[in-house]
Amino acid sequence: MFNFKEDWYKKLISRVLIGVGLLILALIIFSLGIMVGFHKAEFSYHWGENYDRLFGMPRDLGRNKIPDNPPRSVLGNLGGNEFSGGNSAVGSIIKFDSVSSTLYIKGDDNVEKNIVIDTRTLIRMGPKTIQPADLKTDDKVVILGVPSSTGQIEARFIRVFPPTTK
Repeated sequence: MFNFKEDWYKKLISRVLIGVGLLILALIIFSLGIMVGFHKAEFSYHWGENYDRLFGMPRDLGRNKIPDNPPRSVLGNLGGNEFSGGNSAVGSIIKFDSVSSTLYIKGDDNVEKNIVIDTRTLIRMGPKTIQPADLKTDDKVVILGVPSSTGQIEARFIRVFPPTTK
């Protein structure tokens, strides 16, 4: 038998429960959006606070200031403090050991670094990709990578600068 009051009441309760459920879902999504936004803002804040340290700029320069006499090196302005020491290296190739796939470079500060090259390493000279065998002694390089547990840099990208002619 059909009871209009009971059917209407059941429909009302189900619609209210669906509405409350959708409201709770919307609040959860909104809260997640706030949390993601907070973490992104926190990351940006810390990145900005550590900009000088991340990019190797001297602390006494301050923000948005360019020194009167920027440091010069073998690679122009690339050989100064622009790269952090743990994950990158700048300098000239001393030798390449093809057996251990280790590249030895000497920076402008006369510090030698051992760079491990593997199959993930991209080596570029200008627009061309080159092979580790194409590296020569005294080539000027900028290396970006990740530090290994043995204290070496595992190269992910090597930029070789063509020899300059005077």
